[in-house]
Amino acid sequence: MRRTLILSSLILLPLMLSACGTEVITLSSFDGSKKVNVEVEVAATPAGRARGLMERTTLEDGKGMLFVFRDPEIQTFWMKNTLIPLEILFFDATGSFVNVIRMQPCSNDPCPQYKSAALAQYALEVNPGFWEKNNIGIGWKLDTAAIARFSRPQ
Repeated sequence: MRRTLILSSLILLPLMLSACGTEVITLSSFDGSKKVNVEVEVAATPAGRARGLMERTTLEDGKGMLFVFRDPEIQTFWMKNTLIPLEILFFDATGSFVNVIRMQPCSNDPCPQYKSAALAQYALEVNPGFWEKNNIGIGWKLDTAAIARFSRPQ
């Protein structure tokens, strides 16, 4: 019994720790000539997506949170209890850029809602100015094959 418990712990511990870590995702320009890497926390569960970046006081440059949804939909976000301004980039099921919105912190109800302009399956929250700094726009892609290796949306 004790040996089984220890063996189970050794198998499950790396899985639990990897869920708490970060991943690097790549965004590529339409012709592949420009690539941008972002170190992200992945929110692929309902609880993780609901929590998002709430209560954070900072977000380092080059870092963000990637929201992964099971199905493409018009995605709606709000900034309740989020303390820092953010920029959100939406991507469709193929990883193609949909649109970007700058979002402001909100502590009072009702908070504004921010929606994707079309069906989206991925949303990337980063610091304001990321989109402009990297000239991201129509034709840019998110590497969805890499995301599939580390994320199973619920």
